[in-house]
Amino acid sequence: MASFPVIDTDGHVLERQSDIRKYLGEPFVKRPTGLWPGDQPWDNDMMDSFEMAHDWKGLSAAEQVDHWHKIMDEYGIEKVICFPTGSGNIAKNQELPFQIAVARASNTQFAKEYNARSDRLSCVGCLPMRSPKAAAEELHRAATELGLKGFEILPTGLPLALGDSFYDPIYAEAERLGVVLGIHGTRNTSRELGTTGLATFAEVHSYAFPVGILLQFTSMVCQGLPIRFPKLKLAFLEIGATWLPYYLDRLDEHWEKRGEFEMPLLKKKPSEMVRDAKMYFSVEPGESQLTATIDYVGADHFLYASDIPHWDNEFPHNLHDLQNHKQLSNETKEKILYKNAKELFAL
Repeated sequence: MASFPVIDTDGHVLERQSDIRKYLGEPFVKRPTGLWPGDQPWDNDMMDSFEMAHDWKGLSAAEQVDHWHKIMDEYGIEKVICFPTGSGNIAKNQELPFQIAVARASNTQFAKEYNARSDRLSCVGCLPMRSPKAAAEELHRAATELGLKGFEILPTGLPLALGDSFYDPIYAEAERLGVVLGIHGTRNTSRELGTTGLATFAEVHSYAFPVGILLQFTSMVCQGLPIRFPKLKLAFLEIGATWLPYYLDRLDEHWEKRGEFEMPLLKKKPSEMVRDAKMYFSVEPGESQLTATIDYVGADHFLYASDIPHWDNEFPHNLHDLQNHKQLSNETKEKILYKNAKELFAL
């Protein structure tokens, strides 16, 4: 087993709306509604049959940090980047003043009740994406005053695809401050992605996560986001990585035939642009084509992610499988488990 230090780039916290509500100002602190929209009543945890997901339900921020510390101590994880579980859906609030207020309250709660308790755990924040000006201002506040190292953006519930220049104020500020924007898979409001005809949670979850990421990845690549903002740090999380050779081949083909007119910023193939960009992708060690994917894109682009404590996490097997992977060199393992994340989040 490779004995490199480990940085987990996509764990989670299960934030409680009651805790976030404490940081809402007037007049919204008096509002009795939920803080973000819900979804279909899917049985995410399959009648509470997933032990870790069940055990973490309802825990306070302090209790979750303690759980994380125990796991990190046992498995040699040096640092963990934690993404929200529900708060990314704040961007789906149609009332912009409410969306801004809840994003601010959430980021403050993450900083004060999670990050302040640990020098090893770091929660990322969320942004009011319907207003790029407000989102850039909140990104600045949360990064400079609260110390957040990154922000989650979900692929659904957005007014425009993420490659659009509409979002440039956000990207400019994120690039200037060196913070990470994590495009994170989701099934929430997946009807936007065509799931209304699907019958089960398994179908929706299997389909919606990759399709949402692919939609936003397409826009960001074809609209030349890494060219417009060459130092912008982007991570695409929770769908694995082996889609990349197939999909980059497909984008390359369209660039060859239509790029001059429809991808004018791209002076080289999309696949070459991605290799040169600060774009990162979390991996699943069990992916059958993982080695070929890493060879195709380059080992500097990949990250380890535990997905603790969600129902579909495969920890600790996903960590051990990566440490023991017979087809990956020790140099590649060290990059995926540690070096790439350290550089990405400036740890």
